[in-house]
Amino acid sequence: MKITFRINYHANWGQQVAIVGSIPELGNDDPKNAVRLQFLRDGDWQLILRLDGKAANFTYKYLLIDDKGAVLDSDWGAARKADFSKHPPTQVIFKDSWRTKYHNENAFYTSAFQGAIFKADAFKSKQLKAAKGKTICRFQLHAPRVLPGQQVCICGSSSELGDWDLDKPLLLGNEGHPLWTVDVALKPSSTVKYKYGLYDTATKEVLLESGDNRELTIYDFPSDNELLILSDEYFRYPQGDWKGAGVAIPVFSLRSKKGLGVGEFSDLPLLINWAKSIGFKMVQILPINDTSAKGNWIDSYPYAAISTTALHPLYLHLDSIDGFDEMVDQEVFQQERERLNALEQIDYEAVMALKLKYARAIYDKKRTTFLKSAAFKNFLAENENWLKPYAWFCHLRDTHGTSDFNQWGEQATFTVAGLKKACGARSKQYKDIAFYYFLQYYLDVQLKEAADYARANQVVLKGDIPIGIYRYSMDAWVAPELYNMNGQSGAPPDPFSDSGQNWGFPTYNWKEMAKDGYQWWQNRLQQLSRYFDAFRIDHILGFFRIWQIPVEQVEGIMGFFNPALPIRKEEFRQWSIYFDAERFCRPYITTKLLSEIFGDEADFVKQTYLQNGSTNSHLAFKEAFNTQRKIEAHFQQEENKAKEHLKVRLYRLISNVLFFEVPDSEGQAFHPRIDFFKTTSFRELDAPSRQRLKEMHDDYFYNRQEAFWKNQAMVKLPAISQATNMLICGEDLGMVPACVPGVMRDLGLLSLEIQRMSKNPATEFLQDKDIPYLSVCSPSTHDMSPIRAWWEEMDVGQRQRFYQQELFLAGEAPVACSPEAVKRTLWQHLDWPSMWAIFPIQDLVALDKELRLADPHAERINVPANPQHYWRYRFHINGEDLLTFEAFNDKLRDMLKVTGRV
Repeated sequence: MKITFRINYHANWGQQVAIVGSIPELGNDDPKNAVRLQFLRDGDWQLILRLDGKAANFTYKYLLIDDKGAVLDSDWGAARKADFSKHPPTQVIFKDSWRTKYHNENAFYTSAFQGAIFKADAFKSKQLKAAKGKTICRFQLHAPRVLPGQQVCICGSSSELGDWDLDKPLLLGNEGHPLWTVDVALKPSSTVKYKYGLYDTATKEVLLESGDNRELTIYDFPSDNELLILSDEYFRYPQGDWKGAGVAIPVFSLRSKKGLGVGEFSDLPLLINWAKSIGFKMVQILPINDTSAKGNWIDSYPYAAISTTALHPLYLHLDSIDGFDEMVDQEVFQQERERLNALEQIDYEAVMALKLKYARAIYDKKRTTFLKSAAFKNFLAENENWLKPYAWFCHLRDTHGTSDFNQWGEQATFTVAGLKKACGARSKQYKDIAFYYFLQYYLDVQLKEAADYARANQVVLKGDIPIGIYRYSMDAWVAPELYNMNGQSGAPPDPFSDSGQNWGFPTYNWKEMAKDGYQWWQNRLQQLSRYFDAFRIDHILGFFRIWQIPVEQVEGIMGFFNPALPIRKEEFRQWSIYFDAERFCRPYITTKLLSEIFGDEADFVKQTYLQNGSTNSHLAFKEAFNTQRKIEAHFQQEENKAKEHLKVRLYRLISNVLFFEVPDSEGQAFHPRIDFFKTTSFRELDAPSRQRLKEMHDDYFYNRQEAFWKNQAMVKLPAISQATNMLICGEDLGMVPACVPGVMRDLGLLSLEIQRMSKNPATEFLQDKDIPYLSVCSPSTHDMSPIRAWWEEMDVGQRQRFYQQELFLAGEAPVACSPEAVKRTLWQHLDWPSMWAIFPIQDLVALDKELRLADPHAERINVPANPQHYWRYRFHINGEDLLTFEAFNDKLRDMLKVTGRV
């Protein structure tokens, strides 16, 4: 068999197109053995091979290499398939098209579209064996944007292609969906013009693609047993880029008549029904993993999971558990339901106590039957790698009264032998451990039912994956080597928090994770793909670098980026800066400064917390108070609480430094304290020193690290993102390195665009010209005030600028946000070029004066500046009632229809 590969690619000088495949003749899939193509002309490349029959079934991929054979780029997507094992032709020509990784259409190959929105019907393709005197031409087109009831077709200038008669289109099959194919026998040495189209199987109408006609010249083969495979790419959709819209709400915020004071997985179908009726294609939720660490309302924080895999019992719908009717007093239960459902906010502790009480009662009665069931045994077999450690962890947490495994005595260190013993069916604690199997089994069943319901209704369920893990979690207990337990992750200062954020999570030991190809991350994402077809990576910047705060400090401002290239001591000389370790790296405290900060209490502070420093003019903290964590512990003591108002100001003194010494660097390497130019320490320096230090600071944070951070991300993110086929959105807000947009574009990751957080320093608010297509735009997130509350929080000048310059409304901006202002804001987002526009449900009901809450601040989900925030927001409308608000729903439908997002 003679096989010819042809492809058009305009390479630069020194570059060459090559091919690698699954057979020896194509390098056995090893890029180092890729076969180079011969350059013909005008970007055309060719390779001719002669294969025996044994090599008639193979895969291949195109590469771009340099003159030394290094791979510069590769053809996007899965390897191409060639299978001639049944009817091998004498001669085959592959006329391929290069698939670029930058094409907008690539996103439609993810499960969000192929598993939910675009689930095309199955059609059989027409294949020909041979045609005397003619060439078999196999037209192939990848077309992922095909809806149920549509079929790809082709029309063209020859009789075989229907002579452009749209009543006689040639229909393609999709056995290899989203690859559509059809065989046509065409005359040699002829040229045909053609276009692909979408054929409506109900109306029989054809919608041809836009643009110029495609053209094909048929080669004159020497025999009758030849095949020309024409691989076209990118159907040219007349309607342009696809755009969708969705709604965001945490599961715990859902409300239904069948709930128990909190949203449950079984409430999701109600929201999906409403979303589908409006035209929304996505439902986005917050993390749903188990956070049961302390046994009180603090566990309401959804980003501090005790397991990155286990689901939260909070979301369990008791009524659906086998045994509920016989084991639960229905009258009493209904009274509890009515009491909890009447609450405006979630009573986390009451809900959890009630659910666990009833679940335990049902389990105790049904345990034997449940543990012997085939369904449970299959679930355990498929999930035992995480389920058994999680269940044992929960049992030990309950036994010791804390999730802090350091206090568990002999069990403080996880062992496989201990796990096998504890989880053995004959162990004394097996009954209690298996209770958590029981909970996870039913939670999985209920969430999987909701996920399948969403897919069946062409709605994408989008999850959320936290960047960190809880310090006292099952993950940290089982594999502490994967984390830096002496560090805390957080965020540097931003407009919402002058002192930064401290999330308390340990940072990742990326070197250790890399040893098995980031298997921990891959397992995590593969488990998520069971329920979700899209997900949001919380703080994707953490894959470039994370903000790490030493455990002895409290505020985020005391952190530094990890990894980062520190400033070596000798570099200060290069910047013409005299380096004084005592002056630069110790808190700068003077008597004058104490008076400024503490006023009448300055003497008390000096006597209690400070001592003389290295010079007569400076003071230093006493050993007992020289870290923020020590100060925090001091004020937690009952006898010191009367002076607790001094705590934050003492933190401020601790942070009055210019540089942090890198641990174990022996005084040779330093990280600048971020924004040190805002400190009193900086202010007291001479003008030339201030100028040079400011230049060093800005170079460190905005120039020095860029290539280094890009390399960090390009090692981690591809290995992780390729673990599943979900659509990925990266939350890229905050202090964004310049390399981030390019990396996300290279990897096909959607960015997050928030109207009030423009990434362009030249604009106060987000502008459409700065929004990439591969993005999600939203007026707010769970970490921000919804539109109406934000409106009231803005100062008068900012509100007026937004009112006039963004919403194009005349006159004076009202103090309260009107439905008209909300409508214009939503219109903007729907009309923007982003692939997705996602709206918190609070921002949608803000359209209607009758539906929205009277107090806009009651709609807030989280306050990031408050680490002790109680996550208890409940949407005030039952899911069963959403479909009944006809005027409101019609308004939303019209907005989606006019902006092309249906």
